[in-house]
Amino acid sequence: NVLELVLHRLCVDRAVKQRFKEDPIGVLNRYQLTETERNMLTNFDVAAMQKHGVNPMLTLGFWSENAPDRHPAAYMRALRGDADTSSYAFSAVLKR
Repeated sequence: NVLELVLHRLCVDRAVKQRFKEDPIGVLNRYQLTETERNMLTNFDVAAMQKHGVNPMLTLGFWSENAPDRHPAAYMRALRGDADTSSYAFSAVLKR
């Protein structure tokens, strides 16, 4: 899965991570991602990534290494969404 490969690189490769912070579209254009996948990455939409089948550990690593607000509570809010607090979200940090 290309999306999971990109997430992994954004977690472990400092050079890729720095380039992503400076030019996210430029970095993502190097990979064969769909427009939907690019949007998930640039919007830090970890809930959509998990619904897309991405491993929760990768979404957590991506968030904790790259998101503007890397606090675990912000990650959980992103998983749950603003309106729907009754649905379950997979989390490698906290369990509901």
